[in-house]
Amino acid sequence: MDGGIIGNPGDVKMTGENLEKAIALLEKQKQQNLHNGAQIFVARNGTPVVDAAIGDVEAGTPLKKNSVMLWFSSTKPLTSIAIAQLYEKGKLQLDDRVQKYIPAFTNGKETATIKQVLMHTGGFRMVEFPFLRYDWDTNIRKICEEPAEWVPGTEAGYHPLSGWCILGEIVRVIDGRPIEQYLEEDLFKPLGMDDSSLGITPERANELGNRLSKITEKLEEKTNIEAWNDPRALPRILPGGNGYGPAHDLGKFYLALGNGGELNGNRILKKETVDLFTATHRTGMVDKTFSQGLPINVSPDWGLGFRKGTDEPTSIAFGTKCTSETYGHGGNRSSVGLVDPSRGLVITIVTNGLPSDVDNVIRLRDITDTIYDACY
Repeated sequence: MDGGIIGNPGDVKMTGENLEKAIALLEKQKQQNLHNGAQIFVARNGTPVVDAAIGDVEAGTPLKKNSVMLWFSSTKPLTSIAIAQLYEKGKLQLDDRVQKYIPAFTNGKETATIKQVLMHTGGFRMVEFPFLRYDWDTNIRKICEEPAEWVPGTEAGYHPLSGWCILGEIVRVIDGRPIEQYLEEDLFKPLGMDDSSLGITPERANELGNRLSKITEKLEEKTNIEAWNDPRALPRILPGGNGYGPAHDLGKFYLALGNGGELNGNRILKKETVDLFTATHRTGMVDKTFSQGLPINVSPDWGLGFRKGTDEPTSIAFGTKCTSETYGHGGNRSSVGLVDPSRGLVITIVTNGLPSDVDNVIRLRDITDTIYDACY
């Protein structure tokens, strides 16, 4: 293991014993072949109490606290906050139609607004589309050409990558900088997220060497998920899916949000803007993507780019003990980041193994519940 408990958790009313149990669970899950390695970061009331890494980048190479991991959809809130910054500066309105900034966005999607995209109600999910195969301009063109699945705003379905490509293009059109440069200069640098990036250039991949962790499929029935390790895939820019960095960098992002938009004297947003984007904006709508193949309808609550917690004892990646104030996001069978303002908690967990959806929710639930149990 690299790292561990930081300082005295008792200073923020947490028990070190339960925090040690959370780290031990990651070790146990490695033995269960749910991942090869994992990182965990925990803070309470703005004070970090855990920064640890267990397991391996790959066989024979230990995972470190500063190893760079793929966040998958835990990336989405970063792009949402880029939109929030432009909103705060008066450069866009949430009810603006996407077509105002991207005229080619047609084929039944003309009425879709920025807010609807943030809430996954825009109607252009493109769940099976191979975004990893194409460059930025091609992906944007394909999304613009995609026929609407439903009248924007009337139904809901998680958009894995398409919606956040559109949000990234809106940032580029308004600001002039590509979304990866925007995030680097206006989010990562101010927050000290020094090892974070959107996509990985070949030069950076060479520089990172064995600090860059590969992902491993843990399903018996193999998928094409390990294509994300391909050197040709690393430089792709997918604002909803390929942020990279250590868990403690993602933790800095959530520390800033939990502190009203400021970290270490660097402000990225006003508190009222943070509150607006992390409030509940979508509730009671069946999610077509999450409900597919299940015997029940799934109707999660959403903020503007953030998954919301629940007061019901429902098993989600945020655990069974979070409250409705909780906000954050998970990443494809592998990661989660959250803030629970009612507990003063920030938790980020990033793994490099992708088991089944059910096994992933259970492992993350077990760890987050244990962290909640550490609070008194």
